[in-house]
Order: sequence, then C-alpha cells, then structure tokens
Amino acid sequence: MRRRLVVFVSGWIFGIALASKVSVDWRLWAGVSVLLAAAGWMEHRYFRRLLPLTLFFVGLFAGGAHLGWTEEGNRSAIAEAVPQDAGEVRAFVAGRIASVPEMDGDRLRFTLEVRSFAVEGARPRSIPGERVATRVMLRSAREQDFVRGWKRGTKIVAPVILERPSPARNPGGFDYRRHLYRQGIHWTARIDGLTRVTAAPDPSPGFRGAIDDLRRWLGERVEALYPEETAGLVRAMILGEREAVPPDAEEDFALLGLAHLLAISGLHVGVFVGSIYEMLKAIGLTREKAAGAVLLLLPPMALLTGAGAPVVRASIMAGFALLAVILRRWRDGLTFLAVAAWVLLLWNPYQLFQPGFQLSFAVTLALLVGAGPVAGIMPFPWTWLNRIAAVTLVAQLASFPLIIFHFYEFSFLSWGINLAAVPVVSLLVIPLAMLALALGSVHEGLAFFPALLSSSALSALLKGTDFLARWSWAHPSWSPPPVWWLAAYAVVCFQGLVAWTGDVRRKALHRTAFLLMMFGLVAYAWAPEVFVREREVRIAFLDVGQGDCAVIETPGGQVILVDGGGRLPLPRQDWQRRRKEHDVGRDVVVPYLKYRGIREIDYLVITHGDADHVGGLGAVAERFPVRRVIRNPHAPGSEVERRLMRLLEERGAAVYTAPRGSGWSLEPGVAWQFLHPEREVSPGEKTNDDSVVFLLYAYGRTVLMTGDIEKGAEREIAAAWNLPPVDWLKVAHHGSRTSTHSAWLKEVHPAQAVISVGEHNRFGHPAPEVLRRLEERGVRIWRTDRHGAVTVRISPSGRMRVETMLATD
Repeated sequence: MRRRLVVFVSGWIFGIALASKVSVDWRLWAGVSVLLAAAGWMEHRYFRRLLPLTLFFVGLFAGGAHLGWTEEGNRSAIAEAVPQDAGEVRAFVAGRIASVPEMDGDRLRFTLEVRSFAVEGARPRSIPGERVATRVMLRSAREQDFVRGWKRGTKIVAPVILERPSPARNPGGFDYRRHLYRQGIHWTARIDGLTRVTAAPDPSPGFRGAIDDLRRWLGERVEALYPEETAGLVRAMILGEREAVPPDAEEDFALLGLAHLLAISGLHVGVFVGSIYEMLKAIGLTREKAAGAVLLLLPPMALLTGAGAPVVRASIMAGFALLAVILRRWRDGLTFLAVAAWVLLLWNPYQLFQPGFQLSFAVTLALLVGAGPVAGIMPFPWTWLNRIAAVTLVAQLASFPLIIFHFYEFSFLSWGINLAAVPVVSLLVIPLAMLALALGSVHEGLAFFPALLSSSALSALLKGTDFLARWSWAHPSWSPPPVWWLAAYAVVCFQGLVAWTGDVRRKALHRTAFLLMMFGLVAYAWAPEVFVREREVRIAFLDVGQGDCAVIETPGGQVILVDGGGRLPLPRQDWQRRRKEHDVGRDVVVPYLKYRGIREIDYLVITHGDADHVGGLGAVAERFPVRRVIRNPHAPGSEVERRLMRLLEERGAAVYTAPRGSGWSLEPGVAWQFLHPEREVSPGEKTNDDSVVFLLYAYGRTVLMTGDIEKGAEREIAAAWNLPPVDWLKVAHHGSRTSTHSAWLKEVHPAQAVISVGEHNRFGHPAPEVLRRLEERGVRIWRTDRHGAVTVRISPSGRMRVETMLATD
C-alpha cells in the first residue's frame, strides 16, 4: 500500500506489453485510463478500498495508450516519396551526422539525420530530420584517412542507395528491421566511395563536440597506458567503447555469462558512484552532501561513456538511489527503481522489449528483494563473503530465464566464474583503471602501477575465459521457453525466497515444493520435447546467402547438418581488414542451432569442399560436438577444408565416406540412402560433380539433396538408379544453368523445389532457364533469397507443412 508508484508502474509495464500484442487505437486506451482514474478517485475518496487495483489498471491502460501514441508517430517521411514495393532506391540526401562515426576497416557507420531528400530525377523535398542508418564503403586508404575527420554534426551531401532494413531471415536470427524500428529508423543507406560526397564540419560543435573530442582523447590515453591485449577491455569497461574489445574475447565473455562486464551498466556506474561517494565521505562530507556531489557528476559521466541506453538506464537508477540518500529514504529502493523504469519507458516505451532493459531491472529487483535475506542464510563465517555469494546467486537466478529466452544458451560455469570474476573486476580492475586514466591524463609515469595491476588482472581473466570457453559441454543450448514458463519461474522463485528466508509454517514442505517445482521448470526448459513431443521430421534450408546449409531433425532427436554455408575469402589490404568479418557459421548457423536447442550434431554431411559449403562449418565444429562426418572420397582440396578436417578430427569426430548405394534406417519411418559419388574416384582436381547426393525417406515422403552436381552427375545418377518421384528437390548448384536440366527433372519429377541462393548475388543465380524448366513442369519453387529460411515439416501421416521467414510471393 505504501508503494503506490510500484503498483502504478507495474500496470504501465503490463499495458505496454499487452498493447504490443493487440491492435487498439491509443485514444481508446487513454479514454479508459481517464475513466478509471476518475472512478478510482471517487472510490478512494468515499471508500478507500480499491486504490492498489485502481492504480494498476490506470497504469495498464495509460501504458498501452503511450505505446499506441508512440507507434502512430513512428512513421517514415521518406516512404511517402518512395513506391511501397521499391527495393533499392537511388537518391541524393543532405543531412548531418547524428552519432559518433565508427570506423571498421573499409567501412564507416553512423546515423545520418536527413534534412532533404531527392529520388534520382525528382525535385528535392524537405525531410523533418528523419534518421537513417548509414554505412560508407571506402575504396582506398586515402578515403579512410579523409573520413577520420568526420564527427557528430558534420554536414553530408551524398548520393546513397536506400533500402529497408533486413528482417530476420532465419529462425532465431537477429531482426535488424525491428531493432532499428524501435529506434525510429526505417531506412538504411549505403554510400559507395567518396567520389560525389561533400562533407563540411559543424562550425559550432558545442558541448557534444567537446565531449566527443574528450572521449577520443581518453581512448588514446588508454591505448598508451595499456598493452594491446587489454586496452580494448579497459576502453569498454570505463569508456563504454565495446567495439574496441577483441572479437574472440567478446565471444568468450558472452558465452560464459560475463558480457555485462563489457558494457557500461549498473555494475560500472555503481563502482563509479561508490568510489567517489566513499572518497567524499572520507574527506569529511556528510552522507547527504556526498550523495549530492556525486549526483551532479552522473550526467557528465554518462556523456563521457557514450550515453547509450544501458548507460542512461544505469545512471538514472543510480541517480534515484543517490536521491534516496539525500531525502533519507534509502530503504525505499523499490519505489525508486519503479520511478527509474517509468522515466525510461516514458522516454522510449520500446525499451521494455530490449534484453538489456529486462535484465537490468529484473536483476536489480531481485537483488533489492532477495539479496539481503539470502545473505542471512549463507553458511560462510565472513559477512562479506555471504553478501558476495548471495548477490551472485540471486543475480544468476534472476538472469537465467531471460538469458535463455533471448540468447538461447546458458553456461553451467556462469555461476562460479561470476562469483570469482565480478568482485575482482568491480573492486580491483575498474577502480584501478579509473585511477590509471586519471593519473595518466597528467603524466603516463604516474599511472604505471595501477595500469600494471589492472592489466595483469585482466590478462589472467582473458586466459581463464579462453580456457573455459573451450569446454563446449559446459555451454549447452537452450531453446527459448514460452512466456508462461517465464511467469511460472518468477512465481516459483518468489515462493522459494519465502520458503527459505520467510517466517512460514512447515518450512520443510515449502522447501520441498520449491525444489520439485524448480526442478520441473528447469527440466522443461532443458528438454521441452519430452513434455511436448514434436513427432515430425523438420528440414530447415537456412538462408546463408550464396551458399548451402540444411538442418534435418528427426522425432528421435537426431540432428543431420548438411553443409554450413560460407563465402570465398577475399584478399584484403591491411587498411581494409575489419575487426569482425562476417562468418556465416558463427552469425547464422550457430544461432539457429542454439535456437532449436541442439547440443550436438549426429551427422555432418559435407557434400564437397567449396567454400560456400564448408566455410561456416569451422564455427559449428568449435561450438558443438560432431559425432560423425560423411564426405566425398576426395582429399581436402583447399586450406579452408583442410583446417576444418583437422579441427573435426582433433575434436573426436569419426570421418566416413558413404559408398554409393549404402543407406540405413535412422529411426522408425525415417531412412536415407546415398546415391553418389563412387567411393573410389580417379585422382585429380575435385569438381561439383563429386558432391555427396542422398535421398531422405520420411514417413512416405522423399527429399533429394543434391549438393552442387551438374549435368554429368545428373546423367550418371539417372542411369544408375530408378528414382521415385521426389516430393522435395534441393536444386543443385544454387540454380546454376549447368544443373537441373530437363532430363533430370523428368527423371526425379519433383513436386516442390528449394533453391539456396544469395540475394542480389553476382553470379545471376538462379538462372532464368532453370526457373523456366521448373515452372514448365509445375514445380512449386521456394527460394532463400526471397523467402528467407524455408522449413519443411513432415508428420508421421505424411502431411507436409512449409514455413518461411519472409512473406511468400
């Protein structure tokens, strides 16, 4: 009853969540909220009984109205001048850079605030400051040197290629379109080279320009004080520059549940606030005056660390905590947490759907409610250790469901490594790094010892994370649980807190009930197929660009991965090399396997060694155990393939070449047979015609997987086998004109066909004549460039369902 704001903001949060699922005009939401508020005021004035319930529902409808109002205003002015079905739009834009430009090899990224816009051949039109996610593709080292002078506020006039952002093209993939939409961005722009680009610096950069210059200078100080191995980590931890972290270290930290150490968050802001606060108290200031002084320092600190959403979120929360100290209401942390959440959601209601927002507030709420009581039942003789253990346990319990829901993995080592690493980073590394930067800003020599100590600690942490990240068994995948499971988990955790720390009767019964319910929930998340069994064969043809990758899952839990996508490595000069090159395996295949809750590969079928088939498999082999490999008889022909085979053998995979005609039952109703190539082949250069070809039988349906075979292999297979009509044909060689000839189609007589092909690929795949041949035979065509991932589900009755990520044509 005393925490009325907590009740109101809780309703506001539920209202935003509900409004995101239903389509109701925001004015109706607002009207209901006003009526409820009026009725609640009358009820409270005369009866004083239903205030909490009234506040909750007023907040619920007000939150729904706020999201609806925000949605109505989240529109693109550029779209009014562009046809609805337009793909790429060539235009001329003028505007200014609205974010700090980020250089990465031959690419520069920033947000452009467009002031005028003109489609080629049309008159310019004024645009009211619409923001566009922009990337500049640089063509020379000279252009790279030129754009280093671009800053926030720089005015740009340039020809651009506008595109609508790409949605998620694979299940479990990153939805870039939705991500930008929630920032009010509806278009991406590409600038190819600087030939026709003019840029003019902002004549009055003002306060923001000074902050950007200071951040750049501080980053250079960190680089001068720390060795290359740890400088990027320090820049991330104290300046918020996560892009400076080495990619391998970033992946290891994320895998082990330490990613929060690399982003300015509540931990970092808490260290800053706590350090300054204690220092001011030590020199004689009262608690209230010290809190007030630190409160004044929070805004410049947030700006110096980039003022990203996590920084602003953590700073607001810290600001309200300091305000609680000033007002001597520090015990009412829940109210201040609710106010902080409300302020952030008023600023941008879409933040509710961001994993960072959810994790920050869920963990903070759990710590406020549970850390103290849990510390009181910890068995250690030292109070400080009990507190650290309680904070780690509560934070891990609170973050676990959200991590598996959003990121599809959770390391068993996360609990222990957070218990060991967080105190070291928060109590040693971050304070010493801040001290080193402060002293190094005066003279580098003064920062030697704090920089040495913090760098040594970070080096040890890097070695430890690198070692532990290789234990693939300790970092299993978890398919995202349903929303009802998240709600049930929260209720059970609260019941457990009461059972273990509350004053309840029959504690043993309550604790036993908690353990049983928690075990059941974790078991469901670990193996949902045991509880809700999918008795289907699922075949997902992933959109890996210009490459091939298919994932076959059987009802018995067997997983067959056929190829892994990839692309030819392009020769690059030093200035062109990017911090993190796109890797199809790491960025597409692995996320899908994690999303599906797959923890090992039973069969890896490598049809042949071309880079667009094996380039992504290295990341897969590093992340998942592979039991068996089936490949063609040729020795590896490229360095990429040789590295892959060495990696697979080092990790214990058994390698086979399936002879033509071999096959076996995978489980009742599911079998496969290998049709090509011969086990013994003549020496010489490998060709597409040596691809592994097999026929999958699933509940009376047939799926023919063809690799990259061409006309010669098609003839050979047709002569050697009396093939039945196939229900699904994986069109060979991405629809190249050298494959899928009329005689082949007459032989296999497919009902449906899928073409794995890259959008706007430079090869012109699929060839028009191949599409014509398929259409003439009445074949239903699916394409990953147009449909995204194509998933075929075959039930025991033989019924087939097709699901695509993008709208079908």
